[in-house]
Amino acid sequence: MAPQQTSSPPWLRHVRLGAAGLSLLLAGFVAGILIAQRRQQSRKLADLGMAPRYQLTNQLGQKVSSQAFAGKVQIVTFLFPYCTTYCPLITAHLIGLEHVLKDAGLRAKVEIVAFNVAPADTGPKQMREFLAQYGWDPRDPHWQYLTGARAQIRRVVTDGFHVAYARVMDKQGADSAVLSDPGQTPQLSVANPLAARAKPDYDVAHNDAIEIVGPHGHIRKIYDDADVVSNQRLLRDVKAVLGKA
Repeated sequence: MAPQQTSSPPWLRHVRLGAAGLSLLLAGFVAGILIAQRRQQSRKLADLGMAPRYQLTNQLGQKVSSQAFAGKVQIVTFLFPYCTTYCPLITAHLIGLEHVLKDAGLRAKVEIVAFNVAPADTGPKQMREFLAQYGWDPRDPHWQYLTGARAQIRRVVTDGFHVAYARVMDKQGADSAVLSDPGQTPQLSVANPLAARAKPDYDVAHNDAIEIVGPHGHIRKIYDDADVVSNQRLLRDVKAVLGKA
């Protein structure tokens, strides 16, 4: 006689199915946490070292210390007031970023800081005019355009932020040589009324960079494509530095 098969009572089957479902649910929950952690880690920006410390002069002639930016994210760039190439484009780009930051409710937590790479021949007056002609009110403290002695700027810009710059003499001659050589790409030219009035006989070649400095003073991101990096990418990385990504 074949042994009688017994079946589990319905309530026991329900318990087993419930336990299996709970296990699947728990596994899915754990997997979700791991995926979220990986995504969060992928959004974290590297620590590229400490930003330089300094006390310089802004576009209003006021002394500004790097300590004034503690607790804020800094969008850092490097500008030549007589520039007729990328500096005006970067300036207009960052003015647009200000509107994006305002709409995101982050304007109070972010400061734009620019350094004058022609400190020997230009100062607060030229820096104010440069900002104003591209649409920024120089009196607005959310943009600090800083200058100082040549040695100070060299220490901060090159030694601190690792941005190279050099004065190039005979600007018009250099441009003419490029344009007269059919094998060379013509130099980008952007209108700069301040430069048109001053008629400098030199240019300042430098890296067209934007850097993000975190609230604790560490460099977190360097963009070498400052004129074309999107506002949404900048906003995303600002949020990541602030822990809001």
